[in-house]
Order: sequence, then structure tokens, then C-alpha cells
Amino acid sequence: LKVCAPCRERKTKCDEAKPFCGRCRRLGLQCAYIETVTSKKNLSVTELNDTLKRMEAKLDALMENAQDPRTTADEQPRSQNHHPTMIENCDPMEVVSPMSVFSPSKLGSVQIRQELAIPEKHYTAPQHLLSWPCSPLTLAELDLRYPVALEIQRPKMRRARAPPRCLAGTSSQGQDWLSNLSLAQLRDLADSYFSHFHPQYLVLDEDRFYSHHLNQALRVGFASSLDSCLVALVLSLGSVAACQTGKTEWAQSDSAESMLEHEAGLGFFTIACSMFQDVEETDWVGVQCLLLMAQAKLEAHHCQLYWIAYLQESQILVEYDFPPSGLSSLEGAVPLPLLPDSGADSQGKDNQFFFLALVAMRRLLNRIHFHLYNKGNEALWSESHCERVQSPSHSIVGELNRQIEEWKACLPADLQFETLPLADEVELLSPRSLRPMRQRLRGHLKARYCAAKTILYRSHVYRCLHPSGSSALSDEDVQGAKIAISSAIIGVLHGGILQEPFGLLLFPINSWRMLFGIQIQIELILHNDELSTVLLPEGWQITLQAREIVAEVASRFSPTIARDCEILQMLS
Repeated sequence: LKVCAPCRERKTKCDEAKPFCGRCRRLGLQCAYIETVTSKKNLSVTELNDTLKRMEAKLDALMENAQDPRTTADEQPRSQNHHPTMIENCDPMEVVSPMSVFSPSKLGSVQIRQELAIPEKHYTAPQHLLSWPCSPLTLAELDLRYPVALEIQRPKMRRARAPPRCLAGTSSQGQDWLSNLSLAQLRDLADSYFSHFHPQYLVLDEDRFYSHHLNQALRVGFASSLDSCLVALVLSLGSVAACQTGKTEWAQSDSAESMLEHEAGLGFFTIACSMFQDVEETDWVGVQCLLLMAQAKLEAHHCQLYWIAYLQESQILVEYDFPPSGLSSLEGAVPLPLLPDSGADSQGKDNQFFFLALVAMRRLLNRIHFHLYNKGNEALWSESHCERVQSPSHSIVGELNRQIEEWKACLPADLQFETLPLADEVELLSPRSLRPMRQRLRGHLKARYCAAKTILYRSHVYRCLHPSGSSALSDEDVQGAKIAISSAIIGVLHGGILQEPFGLLLFPINSWRMLFGIQIQIELILHNDELSTVLLPEGWQITLQAREIVAEVASRFSPTIARDCEILQMLS
């Protein structure tokens, strides 16, 4: 998007009309548009598009080559860095990219749809590690489904309409106490939401929230309407953020002391749900309300809401064996979120690039899962174990690893991160106060990068723990296992589990379960003195400290986490 010189100089909104924009025509100014070079950040995403196209071209060619029955053993790649000539000659523009709008012809490919879709079952969930032969704790396959069973059995959230503590003295009943909120209090809660939740879940446009939705809700005195519902949801999440950061006056006035943090914002939420039942409509404000109810800047395209829901469902299905909604079957028809325009502020641009990077990594993780853990590839599964472990070819692992590294290289400068040895990471990320938002976003991206590495190299950990009697461990297996272990620990640290209150983490349940998964692997490795010396990196003990700090608080948020803690106690 281009802005004329006078509007750019005054930093005002430009309607970009030519030859004269509306503001210049109205004020009689000389309107001129200056050609600008594409910004470095835009180039970063352009490079990301091209890189992902090239990645998928190579992977598709590798898979076709690996599955071709006419290919002999002599024709297979002889080293990790050697790729068949056919890969080098493929045209990347002929391959569907997860960062581009899909063409109908490419969507006809069954393999492409499978690769990019949300997997129906995630065999990388941490409890499946207990099905490895070396595990001293054996659970039946039915028992391994405890996360879903426990979450289904948990009691429903109570429908409390009581106000927060700071309004408990008001005489208003029902939802009328909403109108007793002062403008300063409204601003305080809204700012808490936009400071802690908004940068990570771009559901709303902040300017439009204040200029339209809040104004409309105040005008009708918070009577039932979608605007009032949306504002109440923002205030509910703002109360959560406020309580998590020490502002206990926003705790629920009728909550037990042990439930103060867990039930923060409950009164606002109950009122919002009641409003939504009365005024629910099939429009985009209704969609925004639903996303906020799920605790998950709407730009020009409403498709951004689709991608928020896509990310949320993906993260839930990683941990729970719920049936997929079918949401991912629509992704080929939904354009990706827009790049931030040149007039956006620095933080707004970072938020939008962060969101784009999350979508790209989620799709890359789905692709890794498809190629390494796809249940449909029956010949490669370990039939006797619930944890489907296979030995992917060197070329596929090498190509997927290169894709992960290129994703990292294409991040904008403000979101770039360094890769350091675990000992250095531990020194930098010891428990401390809440991180600034930009540092949190950068940390979340590094955590996703590390999660991808961990999943990619998990089979190497398995092979180290279950060596073949006829051959010694290869250097490649040992190195891959070390990458998987250290990446998992670094990912846990950068996810913020030692810095942020648990309720303010980007994906709280996933952050805990990543820690749970690496703790299981460490316990299995510690049973072998020789392996523990080789595989466990310096500083691995930070996981014990993280578990001690987080376990008690996190257990109150989910029965799954409480059960995870019991399992770790049995393994110790």
C-alpha cells in the first residue's frame, strides 16, 4: 500500500486515491506519491513464500522417489546431503506452497491435502512415550487416552454473575453492575487484554474496538447486543491478565481463595455468554465473539479469523484425541492473512509477522507429522507399540531440517533469534519477571522452532534407547538424539513457563506437556548411565526446577496436568 508524501509527512491516514487523495483535495495540498523500495520485512515474507515453495517441491519429489517400486537400492541417495537430479530440476512454482493462495488444480492432489491438513491423530503426544519398550511404566492403549477422558469428565464452569471484588459493594443485580464500571476501569481492563492477549491472538482491531464496539456498548448501557457481548469478553480476558499480574481487585468476588486466579473474569464471561445466546448472528462480529469465548486486529480480510481458529484447533489436537472439525479441509480456499501495510506501527507489524510465522510453522509441523508419523504408511510403523516410531530416510530428515532452518532464516529482523547451547540458554532464561511483549513473541517463535526439531529427531532418541543387538549406535543417531533432547528443553524455556504466569502463556497446556514429554525422555535415559552421559546436555537439570515451579500451579488448570504430574512421580 502507498501513502502520498503529505500524508506520510503528517503521519495521517491516506485513502490512496489518485491523482489526489481525499485529504490533499480537501486541504488544497500538492498530492504526490513517491515510489518506495519494498521494505526489508516484506522481502522476508516474500523469501519465505519462495522458500516454502522450493521446500515442498523437494519433499514431494523425495516421497515419490521413495515410494516408486521401480527404484532400486543402488539408486537411492547415498548421503544426507545428496539429492537426486530430479529434485534439482523441479519447478518450485508448480508446487503448492503453504504461504500462497492455492489454485484449484493443485488442491486436487490427495497427498498435498493430507500433508497440510491437521492430522487426525497425533502419535507425538507425550503420553505415547510410555509405550516405548524401555519404559518401566506400562499403560494400555486405552489408558493412554487419559487426557481426553479427564477433560470430558471435568465439571462444567459455574455460571456466576457476581461482580469482581472492586465492584462487590454496588447494589446493582444481574448484569447491571457493568454500567457501574468507570471509564478508567474499562480502559484498565481493555489495556490488560490488548497488552497480554491481543499480540498473540489477533482477533480484534484495537482502534475499532475503542472507536466503535466500546462506544456502542456504552451508548446502550451494556444492553444485550453483539457489541456489548464483545466488550464483556474483552473485559473478562482483561480480568484474567490483571489477576495474573497482581491486580487482585479484579478477582471474582464470590470465588473461593483457591480459585481466585482460575475464576478471574467469570462474571463478565457469564454475562457475555447470556448476551450471545440472545443476539447471536451469522456475521463477523459473532465470529470474533466465539473466538474470544474460546480464549483464543481483524484486517481487511476476514480470513484471518479462520487462521486463528485453525491454529487453536491444531494446538488442541496435538494433545487431545478429539475428532477434527474438518476446518483444515477449507484451508486451500482461504487466503493467508495480509502482510502489514507500510503505515502500521512497529509493534503492529511485528504482531502480524508473528502471526504469519506461526501459521507457516504450524503447516510445516503438520507436514513433518505426515512424513514421519503418518499412520497410513503401515509398512513403516512399529506394529507392537502405540508410539508409532519409524526410521525415515536420511534425505527426508535432511530436507525437513533444512525447511525448518529456512523458516528461521526468513523471519523479520525484529523476530530473529539466536541458537545457543543449552547451558547458555539456562543462564539467560533463569526464572525472572515478566518479559516484554516483543521478547515474548520472539520466544514463542523459538519455542515452535525447537518443537519442530524435537519431533523431527525423536526417532533418534528411540533408536538410542532401543539399540539393535547386531550393530552399534551410529554417530548420526547420537547426534540426532542430542538435538531432540536439547531442543525440547530450550523450547520449554523460551515458551515462557519460567517467566510468565501460567494463564498468560501462548498455549498453556502445550507448554506444560512439552515439559512433561522431555521429563519422560530424561527419566528413560537416566536408567542407562552410559547414555545419560552422552545424551543429556549440560544444564538439563533446569527441567526439574521448571517442574517444581510450575506443576502445582498448572495442576489447578487441568486434570490432565494433574495426572501428568502423578505419572512423573511414578517414573522418578
